[in-house]
Amino acid sequence: MHQPTINSASSIKKSLILPIPYLLCLTGFVLPFSIAASNVLLGMALLLSIVTAHWWLGARSLWQQHRSLITVWLVYMALLVLGMAWSSDMARGLVILSKQWSWLILPVFFIAFSQNIWRERLFYSVSAGLTLHLFLCVAQSQGVPLPVAAPGGSSADDPSGLIGHIGFGLIYGMWAAWLIHYGWLQQHWRRYLPWALAVFAIIMIFTVQGRSGYLVTLALLALLIWKLGIQSISLRIRLIISIVAITILAAAWISNVFPGKDRITETMQSVEAFSQGDFQHAEVRWSIWYAAWESWKQAPVLGVGTGGFPLAAHQVQLQHPSLVYEGVAYPAHPHNMYLMDLARWGPVGLILLLLLFWFWFHTDRNRGWAYQHGCLVSISAMALFVHGFSAPSLEEYYGSIYAAIYLAVGLAAYQSNVSGSANNAA
Repeated sequence: MHQPTINSASSIKKSLILPIPYLLCLTGFVLPFSIAASNVLLGMALLLSIVTAHWWLGARSLWQQHRSLITVWLVYMALLVLGMAWSSDMARGLVILSKQWSWLILPVFFIAFSQNIWRERLFYSVSAGLTLHLFLCVAQSQGVPLPVAAPGGSSADDPSGLIGHIGFGLIYGMWAAWLIHYGWLQQHWRRYLPWALAVFAIIMIFTVQGRSGYLVTLALLALLIWKLGIQSISLRIRLIISIVAITILAAAWISNVFPGKDRITETMQSVEAFSQGDFQHAEVRWSIWYAAWESWKQAPVLGVGTGGFPLAAHQVQLQHPSLVYEGVAYPAHPHNMYLMDLARWGPVGLILLLLLFWFWFHTDRNRGWAYQHGCLVSISAMALFVHGFSAPSLEEYYGSIYAAIYLAVGLAAYQSNVSGSANNAA
């Protein structure tokens, strides 16, 4: 007698599940243009996945299939909470905790993109959105004003569009690597469009004056070269390729056509000033890094706690008046993920962060590169690891959102292909 009610409830659940991958694909498209719209779409998908129990299914699957990574990640999140106990600024700590919500989407994307057809659709939607945003950046470089107020560092001289100066190279570096790997697995003419888009993205990364973007891109290109062939060729050929690449870069540098040369020269001058103890002529970042180091030295075992860095950095500045914090007395973070975690939680925090990146990078057993979209696990790990030397990569909005998406989709691609191979073998 109760069977119709059960069937009705089941039908409602199925109808609620259906929109989730569509919402997530739409999120991938609008993400470069609107944080607010992206948050609404992600919130709707997250809510629906919890109501239909798909979030719990994804979380359980991640735990069963990638236990080492999830364990380290959970311990890291627990340290964020526990660090509040000895923080000198709990209000700031709560703000930091509130930024971790983006990692809740991991189970949603993992379960929603378990089928390759949906991974393909996400690839196209993300690529369409980032491509359109690149054209917006090109227009900005020609003096066309953005439709809304430009984020920090975005201008006609530094055309980073609506993403902003700091995260631009990270986002487009990961996407370019994804495009190159995707094209590598295609046949004949199908590979030329993704490769052309990758070249477009890399050119824009070096046009935008973000040194972290340069490093992320170069690191990912090196990873791609290694994974997609150079590891299988002789040492002699590797040396020849390296010499040719160095010669081309040296010629571009000498002829003043090397993109980003001014920023690199500025960095070298800043390093020289810092080595001489001249904080006034060194970049502000050196002062903040030094403050993070001194903050840790004041609490070498437990650190200053979650949210305690701004107050600790202010105290360091009172002791060292020559330090410069971009006109503020309380810097929000030290522009370095590793120094930040060291200052927050001492050596335990730094070791835990390094372990997180280690398990992240190796969680696909280095076999994901054989599968379409499987490269996203290693790519996202490498990109955030490198970006972390100049930014709080795990806590930036764009960095954390894109990394969570890529990690989940990469794991889904890897797991889907591994399961398929096992079934075929059986």
